[in-house]
Amino acid sequence: MKMTKRFFFVFLAVFLLSISTAFAAQKDAPAAPTLSVEGQGQGTATPDMATVTIGVTTRADDAAKAQNDNAWVAAQIQNAVEGLGIAEKDIQTRNYSFYPNYSTEKNHQNEITGYTVNNSVVVVVRDIKLTGKVIDAALNHGANEISSLDFSASDTRAVRKEALLNAVQDARDKADVIAKGLGKRIVGIQSISENTGYLETRRFNGNMLLAAAKDSATPIAPGSLSMTATVHVDFILSD
Repeated sequence: MKMTKRFFFVFLAVFLLSISTAFAAQKDAPAAPTLSVEGQGQGTATPDMATVTIGVTTRADDAAKAQNDNAWVAAQIQNAVEGLGIAEKDIQTRNYSFYPNYSTEKNHQNEITGYTVNNSVVVVVRDIKLTGKVIDAALNHGANEISSLDFSASDTRAVRKEALLNAVQDARDKADVIAKGLGKRIVGIQSISENTGYLETRRFNGNMLLAAAKDSATPIAPGSLSMTATVHVDFILSD
């Protein structure tokens, strides 16, 4: 029994010594060289939605008339837009303002000369082919402002994936060139991080739209949208 116990402690001592020696060897061994690279990539998407901001401004000597005129025009525009198939939930008031107008004559600055009412409505167009028709319908029914037109994509997953894959490929291409120049080769990855931006909307200026709509149907070319992704990769190099 005593011999067995003594043998156990000897074996344990040898085992612990071998482990400590291995750890010491690992601790003293130089770390594998790493190469930090940043890659960028872009993805593109075809817009499938549009957001139009339509404005109605009315002026009158009487406050009630200015308000009533504005409400009547706004209702005409909403009916026309809904007639194109735009749902009521996709037509929302963004801004409503009412204010008096004052005389600019030198001795009459505090005199009210009339009233101005402004009503801005945002229309979400989910069938992008209707965008030009929505703008024309609004202008033909009394709208006198098109503040903005923004194109967007409802599903951004595919374009985000494309941007990330391109960013990773860009990082790997750079790393391969640098490693080859150093006489090394890539044998692994130590860490990686990413930063993906937002899908950039495409915006048209309101004045451009009004000018285009004066003589004919408003031409709409949605074009394409882009998203940029960045990745930071720490590659492990061969000794």
